[in-house]
Amino acid sequence: MQKKLLVMAVGATIAAAPFVAAQADVKLRGMLEVDLVSVDGGKFNSEVQQGDAGGRSRVFIDASKDLGNGLKAFGRYAWKTDPSNGSQISARDQFVGLKGGFGAVKFGRMPTPYKMNGGVKWDPYTATFLEARRSGGMSGDAFGHNGFVNDIIQYGSPKFAGIKFQVGFIADEKATGDKSKPKPAMNGTFLFGGTGVWGPISAIAAYQNIKQRAVGSVKGKDDVKQAKIGIRYKANGLIAALQLEDVDSAGSIRINGNKITSIGAAKITWGNLGYKFGNTLITGSYGKTNADNNGQDVTYGMLGVTYFFAKKVRAYAGYAETKTDTKYKMIGAGMRYDF
Repeated sequence: MQKKLLVMAVGATIAAAPFVAAQADVKLRGMLEVDLVSVDGGKFNSEVQQGDAGGRSRVFIDASKDLGNGLKAFGRYAWKTDPSNGSQISARDQFVGLKGGFGAVKFGRMPTPYKMNGGVKWDPYTATFLEARRSGGMSGDAFGHNGFVNDIIQYGSPKFAGIKFQVGFIADEKATGDKSKPKPAMNGTFLFGGTGVWGPISAIAAYQNIKQRAVGSVKGKDDVKQAKIGIRYKANGLIAALQLEDVDSAGSIRINGNKITSIGAAKITWGNLGYKFGNTLITGSYGKTNADNNGQDVTYGMLGVTYFFAKKVRAYAGYAETKTDTKYKMIGAGMRYDF
C-alpha cells in the first residue's frame, strides 16, 4: 500500500511540475539506461541479463528561489527505477538548502563527499555493468561509492584557488534504516571531501568517520573510517586517473548487481586510462582490492568503448572481469539517454 501511495505521489508531482514551474524555478529532468549483458562465472553460465543493475535510471525535480542579496533557496526530490524490469521507484537524494557567496548549506538525504569527489565522477562507466565500484576497483555500498546517507547536514565551500570542499555532520540520534531493519544511530559522524582543479590536473582527498552507536534495542558497532586520495589528468582527448583508498569497509562485491561476497578492511587501488576522439571514447581500467587480516582479495579490469550520438545520448559496449576465488566475466552493451 505504501509503495502504491509513493508511486501516486511521485506521478502527481511530475504531472504538476510544468504548472509549478510557472510560479518558481522548477526543473524536471531524468536519465534512462538499459544494459544487455552476458555473465559467466560461478553460478552464472553465460547467462544473459537485461536491465539497469547499476542504478543509473532516475528522475529529478530540482527547485530554486532567488531570495535577493545573493541568497538562493534550493531543494531536490529524486527517485530511481529500472525501466527494463518495471521495478518500483525508490528514494535517492532529497534535500533542502541555502546558497550564496559563502557557499551552500543543505539538510537531508544525500551522497557523501567521499563518494562525490573523484570516484564515481572519474569512472566513465559508473552505474553500468563495467563500473569499478563494488567490482574490486572502488569501495562500495553507502559507506563507499554507492547509495546515500540520511540526516546529513552539509556545507559546501565556494571555489578558492581552484579548490572546493564539502564538510558533513550527522546529529540525529535515532536509529537509521526502516523499522523492520533498524541500524545503529550515526550521530557524531564526520564527512569530508574536496577537489582541486588546476588546468588539466585534478586532485582529490576525502575522509569520513562513520559512527554506529547503540540506540534502544539496536546494538552499536565499531566506527567505520574511510580515506582516499587521487589525481587525474584530462586534456587533448587523453584521460588518466589514479585513486588510492584505505578503508575499514570495502563493501559488497557484485557482478552486474548480483552480490558475490563482502569485504571488510582493505587497501584499494584504481587506475584509468582513456582517449576521446570525435564522438568516441575508448577506456580501460584496472583495480585491486587487497583485503586486510587475510581477507578475500579482489582484482578488477575492464575495456570499453562509448559513442556519443549527442551530448545526452550515448551507446557503449565492453568487457569486464572481476576475480575473487572465482573469475567472473561480463561482455555486453548498453544505451543511456539523459533528458
